[in-house]
Amino acid sequence: MQSKVSMIMPCYNKVKYIGEMFDSILAQEWDNIELILVNDGSTDGTRDVIAEYELKFRERGFEVVIEDQKNAGVCAAAKAGLSLATGDYVCMVDSDDELDPKYVSLMAGWLDENADYDYCICGGVHYTGSGIDKKFEPLNLNKINDEESYYTERYLLTDVRPTVWIYLLRMEYLRKCNIIENYFVNTKGSHEPGYVIPLTINNGKYKYFPLPLYHFNAADLGHSRYDTFEPQKQFYDDYYELCKIAIDRLPDDIADYERKEKLLNTALISRDINIHRCAKNLANGNQYLNQSLESFIKSVNDSGLIPYKLTTKIIEDFGFQVVSRFVSNYLINYVSERTDVLSSIRNNQGRLVGYGAGRVAKRILPDFMSYDLIPDEIWDIKAGLGELFYEVPLKQPDFDSLTEQDTIIMLMYSNKEVESRLDQTNVKVVYFQDVLDELVLERFSEQLVKQN
Repeated sequence: MQSKVSMIMPCYNKVKYIGEMFDSILAQEWDNIELILVNDGSTDGTRDVIAEYELKFRERGFEVVIEDQKNAGVCAAAKAGLSLATGDYVCMVDSDDELDPKYVSLMAGWLDENADYDYCICGGVHYTGSGIDKKFEPLNLNKINDEESYYTERYLLTDVRPTVWIYLLRMEYLRKCNIIENYFVNTKGSHEPGYVIPLTINNGKYKYFPLPLYHFNAADLGHSRYDTFEPQKQFYDDYYELCKIAIDRLPDDIADYERKEKLLNTALISRDINIHRCAKNLANGNQYLNQSLESFIKSVNDSGLIPYKLTTKIIEDFGFQVVSRFVSNYLINYVSERTDVLSSIRNNQGRLVGYGAGRVAKRILPDFMSYDLIPDEIWDIKAGLGELFYEVPLKQPDFDSLTEQDTIIMLMYSNKEVESRLDQTNVKVVYFQDVLDELVLERFSEQLVKQN
């Protein structure tokens, strides 16, 4: 018999989208679902749609719990829903997104068959439009390993997807993490820190499915995205304060004083990275560029987590993107856990082949060239005879020509079909993210050593 999955959905003024989310829940391949809908004082007809679908859910065989409350914000709505859950497993979903039909079945099915796992994580995809006009765009997410000693730091740095919707937990693990008791509700902002920080730091065993099981509605990104600088800065300031609260409430046997200090400094540095990016990219942000850069430099230097002192000149020489990535690598312990991708490429006796000539390759290849790392050829299925890509021969893929002496650099995000073909060869495969990280680390470290 299938285990019961409690699915919690905070609902507030999403009448435009909530019906399509409900349809995707009805289409789930898992039958034993307890759907808990917390109506957070909606005024736009959302409650009427809930009433319309209640019978459909019950006819589908789902349990339905509807909780009406005065508008108190998503944190309070989420906590109310979690407090009502009675299932073996629990997940939360947003009322303006959608689910793949296997969203529940793949993750809950895994937990049913693997008693030693505490939770599952899935990938996602962005979409716009609705019905037959819906368009999907892949999310450019960094990979998650089977075990991550610094998963919480990666979350704080948004190096992994910072949303609650991609997790499905055992109820006993939710209770072990004291998530419900420690949920901070005196805000109408994000509730991610109070959920994800304790979830990821309690040493639970997880399974990651790099599949687009959760569909994010890119047309309605909500309170976390603004077009002008001031409200976006306020969002990151508030988010940092929520992180501080969540970190402070962690028990000492899970995170001692030293770990908490590192997490707090990581959250502060992440805030300053994001605010400076906003100052560079959003309207009205130009006037805050110097201030936000100084704040970033100060938070890094004061933290003592990086064995170098940053200066404005260093950032001018290398660029903010390179410096911030270098800092992030230190904070997630990438430096001490390096895979030496560059060494394997340089010791390569065969061809260095870049796979892909799309948007990622156009953005990344000039960086490779600036570091004197130039592929012998680029493969792309759209290549024409005699074409060049940044002065590198552009060719059709020829998997049969690959030998164990060759190296492939994937100049794209995950492509299962290509990766499957490469798995059938003896070729070494590396990913552009890892190559870039090591290039930055190598050159940046050398320059900092000279300056100190």
